[in-house]
Amino acid sequence: MRALLVFAFTALAAPVLAQPMRGVPLADDGWWVVLGSFANNSGSGSRAADAAVARVWRQAQACGESPFNDASDKFSGLASGFEVSVLGAYPTRARAEAALSRVDACVPGAYIRRARYAGE
Repeated sequence: MRALLVFAFTALAAPVLAQPMRGVPLADDGWWVVLGSFANNSGSGSRAADAAVARVWRQAQACGESPFNDASDKFSGLASGFEVSVLGAYPTRARAEAALSRVDACVPGAYIRRARYAGE
């Protein structure tokens, strides 16, 4: 009977403990792993930002992640005027730290920020 209870508990708890799909925003508010932020000026600066975003995306993919890219102006909690590559949002800092540890070797300089995404 005890083994059956342990199995039932484990089966019910498994979906709660499952990791989120990598690279897909989980929520609009929470902890974000910022893989990079790049000046998004009009003209030649936009091409540089696009190239930098593409580079970070390739780096993140090398660690099995697919970042979400958008203008930092759409996030409260991030400095405006940048194009950002992020993972998240994660509901806890611990979950964001776990995601950061997965990409740390591939994307040097990534960091964690609490922010809210306004979307389109």
